[in-house]
Amino acid sequence: MNFSPQLPFDFSVSKDFTFSNFLTSNKNAELVSLLEKFETYQEVVAFIWGKKGAGKSHILQAICRATEEAGALQALYLPLQKIKIFGPEVFKSLHHMDLICLDDFDCIVGEKEWEESLFEFFNRCREEGVKLLVSSENSPRGLNFDLQDLASRMSWGVIYQLHELNDDEKMTALDLRAKERHLPLSEEVMLYIYNRHSRDLQSLLEVVDRLDQLSLAEKRRLTIPFVRKVMGWK
Repeated sequence: MNFSPQLPFDFSVSKDFTFSNFLTSNKNAELVSLLEKFETYQEVVAFIWGKKGAGKSHILQAICRATEEAGALQALYLPLQKIKIFGPEVFKSLHHMDLICLDDFDCIVGEKEWEESLFEFFNRCREEGVKLLVSSENSPRGLNFDLQDLASRMSWGVIYQLHELNDDEKMTALDLRAKERHLPLSEEVMLYIYNRHSRDLQSLLEVVDRLDQLSLAEKRRLTIPFVRKVMGWK
């Protein structure tokens, strides 16, 4: 992805986050369909909200990767939790992009300077035709904005809830990640991981990634005793 030399950061999207490996439940099908053709969407903003681990970061990075590969738009993924160290002025040099994905939007809500900067940025995006895709753990109505004008702007486009997967769907997602890693993962071991760890899907996927690295390093297949030992579970 080619970023402007004016930007003080370069947050590359993960190769692990694509539409093809995003497990879409029936509840999320309409949203995913919209995002897969987001370049044709006419509104300036789309707001996605859902619980931690529902897949918001995955889908934002997937759309950046898809638009980059298609050569359709110049896209930028911004995890707000990480760019806060640069201060609210970071938005001043971004209006030349075609699509900007703002992850963890709720981390700046209630902070006056950030909200004012984002409000000005939103208005510039509207003037320049820049599309915004925003993610948060809460809907715009569930956020405690300091600047009500920004609250209003965030409700101008479509608002979708990204629903958390159910238990069976999460197990399918774990199996898919293991197969992508060419990691033999039996149902018995997968159930053990699922029952011993947080049900947050992202955390579960990170466990699979870590076990893949550890099994390669120690040249061991995944068994319950091995998983228990390397994960420090008693």
